[in-house]
This record gives sequence, C-alpha cells and structure tokens, in this order.
Amino acid sequence: MGLLIGLLCAASWAAGTVSIRNLAKKIEPITLTAARVSVGAVAVLLLTLFTGRMQDYALITVDKLLMMIGSMWIGGGLGDVLSVASIARLGVSRSYPILSTYPAITLILGVIFLQESVTLGIILGLVLVIIGIALVGGKPQGVGEDVELSARHRSGVSLALLAATCWAGAMIILAPSIEGVDSLVVASIRTPALALFLWVIVLARRTWKQLQGLSWQEWGFLLIGGLIGWGVGSALFVLTVSLSGPTRASIVTSTSPIFALAMSTLFFKERVNAAVIVGTVLTVVGVILVS
Repeated sequence: MGLLIGLLCAASWAAGTVSIRNLAKKIEPITLTAARVSVGAVAVLLLTLFTGRMQDYALITVDKLLMMIGSMWIGGGLGDVLSVASIARLGVSRSYPILSTYPAITLILGVIFLQESVTLGIILGLVLVIIGIALVGGKPQGVGEDVELSARHRSGVSLALLAATCWAGAMIILAPSIEGVDSLVVASIRTPALALFLWVIVLARRTWKQLQGLSWQEWGFLLIGGLIGWGVGSALFVLTVSLSGPTRASIVTSTSPIFALAMSTLFFKERVNAAVIVGTVLTVVGVILVS
C-alpha cells in the first residue's frame, strides 16, 4: 500500500507541475506561485481540521515555528519561484529531471553540516545524477548558433539547479523543527505562511493584475495544479512516509520525473530526444542510489 501511495504522490507532483506549463510563460513566477500555494494551503488546512490534528499545534515551540516558516520561504518560496522560471525557459521535460536532483544535493549538505556518512552507493548515485544533468541540460535540438536561445537555455538550467539547492537547504533547516510534531500539522503551518508571504510581495508589486487576464480554462489549470501539487501531493507524501518510512518514501517519490516526462509529451507534445530520456532515467537512478 505504501508503494502505491508513493507512486500516486510522485504522479501528483508531476501533474501539478505539468498543468502550469503554459501559465509559466504568461504569468511571472512569484504571482503564479502565490496563487498555486494558496490553493494548496486551503486544502492542507481543511485536511488538518477534519482529521482531528488541531491539538498538535500546542507541541510547537517558537524556535521550531521560526525554522518551519523560514525553511518554507527558502524552499517553497524561492525554490518554487525559481523552478517555475526554469520551466518557462526549458519546458517540463528538461527542467523537471534537474529539479529532482534535490535529494542528492540534500545529502551533500547533510555530509557537510550534519556529518552524515558517505557510502559507495552515494558516490555512484551522485555520478549518475551529474551525467543525467549533463544529458538533460545539454544544448537543445535546433539551437545552433542562436545566441539568444542558447543563453535562455543556459539560464533555465542554472535556475533549475538553484531551485534544487534551495529545496535541499530548506530540508536541512526543517529537519530539527519537526521532531515530535505531526507532518500534516507542519505542512498546515508552513504552506499558509508561505502563501501570505508571497501575496505581500505580489500586492506590493501589483502583479496580481496578471491573474485578471486568465481565461476560465487557465484558472482551471491553476486551481488544479495548486490542489494537486501543493494539496494532494503534500497529503500523499505524509501518508507515504507514515506507511513506508522516510527512506522508502523518498525513493518511491523520486520517480516523479518519469511521470512528468510522459505527461508533458502526451499533453503538450514537447519534443523529447534520446538524450533527454536517458538523462531522465540516469537522474532517477542516481537519486534512488543516494536516498
């Protein structure tokens, strides 16, 4: 059961990302992220309320609260904004495998800051991840000597790697704050906090007006993407960890790029060559080895 739920979690993350693929080219990243996070925040809060977890809020100290919120601003805020910007430049099939390397980066940071041990499997995994990034992030077909497109492609790869690093750093900051606290309760604090933070920025910059130009169909994609990616995905991940443990959960959910690759090819007709496919597979295998 844990394996099945983990695969559903991976698919929901991929669906949430693929669904906003076209919106990422129309709406600036912070505004799009604020809207998506808000949908997920409402879903997680309601889930926490209806599952009787409200009493767990009393277990959270001030220092834990600050780490929970701070890690969310770094990972869910800056990290997600950078990932959306990367998708706008590279497309889902190229950006998502690079974004999925965050567990490998997390492990590197863990070795540096938490003195975690390094095994042969970790070394082999990191090598595969590096090769996978090189293949997926290579020059796209048809670029040739187009300097502007080539620069846009390089910036997309850089943004994806920065997003993955933000997510990894957030994991290191978050780890000490969640001990003894229900995971869903943690999510119900961090997600609304991020939504409020992002909306302050959006209102200050007045970029919320970009949302007024969306069609009903585009609003549908935005709401579905937020609900699936930030709402359902978070809930399924918590359930996967509960049933299978964190190690198995991270391994199973790391298959998300495979779902994203299939969805983006099926629904958006993104061109996928052999290098992208091989790179995706190597990246997933590498993440599994270091998990």
